Amino acid sequence: MSNKTVFLSYRRDTIGKAFARAIRQALTHRGYDCFLDVDAMESGPWPEQIQRQIPARAHFLLLLTPGALERCNDEKDWVRREYLLAARKKRNIVPVGEESFQPDSERQNCPAAMDGVFDLQMATVSLGNTFENDIEELIRRYIPPHKAPAGPQPSPRAIHNLPPRNPYFSGRGQLLVDLGKKLTEEGMAELQGLGGMGKTHTALEYAHRHIEEYPFLGWLRAEDPEALAEGFAALSRLLGLGTENIPDRNLVIGRVRREIEARDRGLLIFDNVESEADIRPYLPSPWRGHILITSRSPALGLVRDSLSPEEFTLEEAEELLKKHLDPEHPEALAELLAELGGLPLALEQARAYLRETGSRVGQYLALFRGHRPRLLAHRAPGSQAEVTVATTWELAFQRVVEEMPEAEAFLNLCAFLAPEDIPRRFFRAGVEHVPEQLAARVTDDWAFDRLIGLLRRHALLETQGEALSFHRLVQTVLVERLAAAEKDEWLARTIRVLDAGFPFERDNIQTWLSSAQLVPHVNAIWEHCKRRTFTNAALGHLLYKTGLYLSTRGEYLRCQTLFEATLEISRAVFGEKHPETAKRLDSLAVSLYSLGQYTEAQPLLKQALEMRRSAFGNAHPDTAISLNNLGLLLYAQGQYAKAKHLIEQSLEIRRTVFGEDHPRTATSLNNLARLLYAQGQYTKAKHLHESALRIKRATLGETHPLTANSLSNLAKVLSAQGQYAEAWSLHQKALSIRRTEFGEMHPNTATSLNNLALLLYAQGKYDKARPLLEKSLRIRQFVFRDMHPRIATSLNHLGLLLFKQGKEREAVSHLEQALAIQEAVLPVEHPDILESLYNLGLTCLETGEFDKARGYLTRARQIKERHPEYPRPSLEEIEGLLAKVSPGSGTNENVDI
Repeated sequence: MSNKTVFLSYRRDTIGKAFARAIRQALTHRGYDCFLDVDAMESGPWPEQIQRQIPARAHFLLLLTPGALERCNDEKDWVRREYLLAARKKRNIVPVGEESFQPDSERQNCPAAMDGVFDLQMATVSLGNTFENDIEELIRRYIPPHKAPAGPQPSPRAIHNLPPRNPYFSGRGQLLVDLGKKLTEEGMAELQGLGGMGKTHTALEYAHRHIEEYPFLGWLRAEDPEALAEGFAALSRLLGLGTENIPDRNLVIGRVRREIEARDRGLLIFDNVESEADIRPYLPSPWRGHILITSRSPALGLVRDSLSPEEFTLEEAEELLKKHLDPEHPEALAELLAELGGLPLALEQARAYLRETGSRVGQYLALFRGHRPRLLAHRAPGSQAEVTVATTWELAFQRVVEEMPEAEAFLNLCAFLAPEDIPRRFFRAGVEHVPEQLAARVTDDWAFDRLIGLLRRHALLETQGEALSFHRLVQTVLVERLAAAEKDEWLARTIRVLDAGFPFERDNIQTWLSSAQLVPHVNAIWEHCKRRTFTNAALGHLLYKTGLYLSTRGEYLRCQTLFEATLEISRAVFGEKHPETAKRLDSLAVSLYSLGQYTEAQPLLKQALEMRRSAFGNAHPDTAISLNNLGLLLYAQGQYAKAKHLIEQSLEIRRTVFGEDHPRTATSLNNLARLLYAQGQYTKAKHLHESALRIKRATLGETHPLTANSLSNLAKVLSAQGQYAEAWSLHQKALSIRRTEFGEMHPNTATSLNNLALLLYAQGKYDKARPLLEKSLRIRQFVFRDMHPRIATSLNHLGLLLFKQGKEREAVSHLEQALAIQEAVLPVEHPDILESLYNLGLTCLETGEFDKARGYLTRARQIKERHPEYPRPSLEEIEGLLAKVSPGSGTNENVDI
């Protein structure tokens, strides 16, 4: 009896028929002989055919769809009768549940005579996206073609020299399906990919699964030409050619190839082929059999499209390591998979180690993080892998370096970078720091291509356009093969190369995209430096430039961390009072200011200003930077007089040093105008904003983000003056620029959305304004998290709008949230707090909460009396509302904001 014969038993309704036909089609495609009565009935009595077919089939699949067992209490039911006959004949009974079949609830429909169904292990097959994988799993676990379900085993028809099957093989269902289809349609297939991706074990699994389909299977190790020749000649014994007394190996090889060509069917597997020329003498031609090749090289050219094993998914890793999962730390497997880059060989090493030690996945993860090199080189007893991750790639490194010595320097540089998207220009931009031989190669396109081609042939890297990518464990092995002193040497060299190639210039947006591509590599290098407690001046400079870029992108938390690190490096390298230390101190303070941490930022800004004055004097452009930044902080704190004095000093220095028409001068004009606007001096503010906009358009261009700042600020002044049409046009232009350069989730984009909403609000278009305000709030909460003045501003504006829409309770809630944030991060008598107190007094008056309104308004009056320079609200407006909530004030009129 063939092991590939199947009887399909099913509930004969619409769902059952559809499920049965799908199963039959999938199994037939894989070479199984399936009996399904709806499609295979001969003429004659139906019951007799059923009773004849079940004993003639090796496997009995009981297909369970919802309700399949409902009529089985009837002794005449055919699902029941088929199952009982299969049980008496000792067929291999496999319950196959459709995805929606619920065993627990369906069991109550099952008669006692069939209760054994639920004692069997049930396969599950989904008719959705996982169907093909589910079928492969069904075959592998329940109806393997190479193993009879019961009774004496027939002698295998195939002769072969296959290595033993890997009992722990898991996953790869779709890949095995694709492999079979490729061999069937084209006669030759190639598994190509990185070392350790499981190419050999996938090929071996395919051969064992289909062993009965081939009368002959030959396994040949092809990485070494001499070993390949010996292995191919040794097939003569397998084929019974009687060539033992022929001394000439070439004659034997010829005899073997002719014998294979004479056979109608067979499978030849060439494992780990390095070049097409190595196996060409052994390829039978013509031949109706199949040839399967595994190779690291993507350039063999023997097949049109190779198949590539992917990194293990979480589900595949779970199947491999299921006995060692950690119920107390369910997240450990996903973390380990990420650490190992999904590499099947590394996961197999982990499985063998866990089996050897009895450990859990969480324990192995912690051990791996502390002992990567040891574990990557360790081969535990019982491992199905003949090599380890470390030895797999060490051999490839040696061969590459033998052929092209400068490749070693290239690999050493790449070892410390992020594994993906390494731009080729990186090596050219910092070429003065690259070893001489390698420098000559990377500056010559043809020579550089040869280097990349060599590394691709050995599957050490992949390319996509101009970007290079490594597997993270390749880099781990590259780093760990270096001695301690060599690690520091190559880490320092990589830092210098990356520092030289990091192109960021704030005023030149053409440098922004290139800078973004290098940020992951800066992060990777910094992690290496922290692990090795390594530092130098170039690292500090690199981290500083990266921080400036991230600040421009609105990533203030990340840039704060970098500025703190680069400041520490500067103090160690240059000293506490050095101008470079002052520059980095100032930048750290600005990042804190951007995060709303005004109290922490102020002493740092003052310290940086004093250091610059001491080093450069009062009229230096660096001093102007500190004056400007401290002035902006004081402006944010509501200290307008002090802020104006500092910003005017900065403007005068820049006019003297750079001239009237320079972007730096425009920045000071813009900041002074913002201050005047806050004080209600709209005419003066408009004049300065127009000057700043003219300069930026002329020097930076119409679409530069700094030009957008001036467009936005000028629009706010025009809106305050009632010029809504002109303001709307400028706000729209600013929003368009910001979306293009920064994307949607940037604080500047949020500012433009907020400003457009306020313009609509001023015109009474509340329904149109609200979604813009809500979107601006979401962006600010995403960027700044919780306690930030800009979040308070958004909550305040949204609260006022809700009040206008008659939603007073919601308005009070938003306004109270805004006030709580402001009181946490702003000075106690800040003008924003004054406005929030006044707005809350208004809304509470409208809701009838007079005591609360009186408290808010009393505090507002105290601040206004001490700060009459704050433009809004006026003391008269506050006193007018207080009069309405004072005891005995009589009726309370409706109020308006």
